[in-house]
Amino acid sequence: MLEDSYWSRINRSGWSRRRLLASAGAAAASVALAGCRGAGEGAAHTPAASSAGAQGSPQPGGTFVWFRNKNDILDPQRVSSSDQQSVAGVYSRVFQFRTGLNPEIAANHDLDPDLGLSAESPDAITWTVKLRPDAKFHNVTPVNGHAVGAEDVRSTFVRAIDPANPNRGTLDMIDPAQIQAPDATTVVFKLKYPYAPFRRMLASPTYSFIQPREALAGTYDPSKVVIGSGPFILKSYTPDVAAIYQRNPEYFVKGLPYVDSMKLAIVPDPSQQLAQFTGGNLDEIGATVTQQFTAFDVDAVQKQNPRALTVKSDYGIPNAILFQLGDPKSPFLDARIRQAFSMALDRDVISKTVWDGQSEQVVHVPAYMGKWSIKVQDLDPKIQGLYKYNPAESKKLLEAAGATNLQLKLTWANNFGTPPFVKQAETIGNFLNAVGVKTTLVVVDFNKDYIAGGKGLKNGFYAPDTVLLIAQAPYTEADDFLFNFYDSKSTSNNERLNDPNYDAMIANERTIVDENERLKAVLDIQRYLGEKMYGVSTVGTYNWAFVQPRVQNYQWTSSAGRATETYAKLWLKG
Repeated sequence: MLEDSYWSRINRSGWSRRRLLASAGAAAASVALAGCRGAGEGAAHTPAASSAGAQGSPQPGGTFVWFRNKNDILDPQRVSSSDQQSVAGVYSRVFQFRTGLNPEIAANHDLDPDLGLSAESPDAITWTVKLRPDAKFHNVTPVNGHAVGAEDVRSTFVRAIDPANPNRGTLDMIDPAQIQAPDATTVVFKLKYPYAPFRRMLASPTYSFIQPREALAGTYDPSKVVIGSGPFILKSYTPDVAAIYQRNPEYFVKGLPYVDSMKLAIVPDPSQQLAQFTGGNLDEIGATVTQQFTAFDVDAVQKQNPRALTVKSDYGIPNAILFQLGDPKSPFLDARIRQAFSMALDRDVISKTVWDGQSEQVVHVPAYMGKWSIKVQDLDPKIQGLYKYNPAESKKLLEAAGATNLQLKLTWANNFGTPPFVKQAETIGNFLNAVGVKTTLVVVDFNKDYIAGGKGLKNGFYAPDTVLLIAQAPYTEADDFLFNFYDSKSTSNNERLNDPNYDAMIANERTIVDENERLKAVLDIQRYLGEKMYGVSTVGTYNWAFVQPRVQNYQWTSSAGRATETYAKLWLKG
């Protein structure tokens, strides 16, 4: 494992308040992310400025090889999962998330520039975004390398509001008719209501990959042709085989990326992933959301690859049980039953069985969100008791609620079905059976049943005798987790929950400009979720990334934008 003494040598410089003086030759300047700024936020260094350093001078050239365990949908606005990773290096965003050699740097999701110079607002409603003038799209037909302008940003978010985008519910604050492009480098958003974390939305890979205006016009199909302005150009994508990327020679961050190309191998089988890494055919494993390793596997990887760099970081996906709360016939409208489910689970046993004791317990926002996530151990002691294994009290609550003969389907989508996830589901089913809840395990198709064009389980369309076990999408703003899953206005509200008090807390949090105050509000919302037990969180593990010794300047991020935030900054030692 990496030692604390190593991290203590890393320079963790704060943000200055200098502005980026944009020009075609600007390489390592500063950018002001101004307006409605909370405490601790200010100007950022560019990726180029953070790339040289602790491991010597960059060595350009070579091919970095990583993997996905499945074929991805290439249009980032038409998928609700982690598929955006495949195209993350092709597209740019207005901003991106800061990374460093210490993985803790990425946890708080502070912002660095990408296409944007600043985002200013006097009231969290009207946001003026200034763009750098020197960015160009890839020289691919029919876009042919034209400049990235305000109209491209405007059209990207107009397209994002389309009903075909399963993530559109989180963009509810955007009125497409109120996005203006007064000049080539200025975009003005007038939101429907105050939204203080708007700048982070402009950095989110889930929503904010900037597509050429031709995508909205229908001039080409983004699911077949991927055109962006990022550090890499997608040359080919062969399903079940690999994607090949070439360095973008006209990338606006001068000197990046360092590698000449990337290969994304499609390797579904975990044993093959490890074999390919051990054989030197993969440069990284274990760093994607769907490829978690247990502690036993960590030991195995380290023993077979003693020279590999091992990066351990907080992750803590809660893998929550969700209920149908929008049907008046649902037994789960009774909080006692939800609490009974929580106390039926021995989370220590789940931790040992699934993660070999290497686990964290959070309420809802994953631990990889750093200060924005609240852990169970930080709740009020009375609420903590709801998360403790107490089968006798669980049975009492079920009996008091008249729910002693529940027969349920514990359901998850096949995309979530990594071996640890399935093992966790089986263990949860056993605990529920032990308190008298007859539980059948059911696996459904992710696209056909879970997404189902916005009419699937993800959107709350399921019977009261179905409970969901879910793996969260890799969002990058706490509000996304809190709004998407539980706000009554969200199209991704799995439970169809309608709690006016909760909705009001979300609405208030979104108006708070001061970051320290908004942080307190976000943590209070999670405490409320813990008390109401709208979702029964289980346990999540840490993240381990294993990297070949030839890889230098590896800057870990949990963001789906890692191809820009991590891979574009590394270099390969010859």
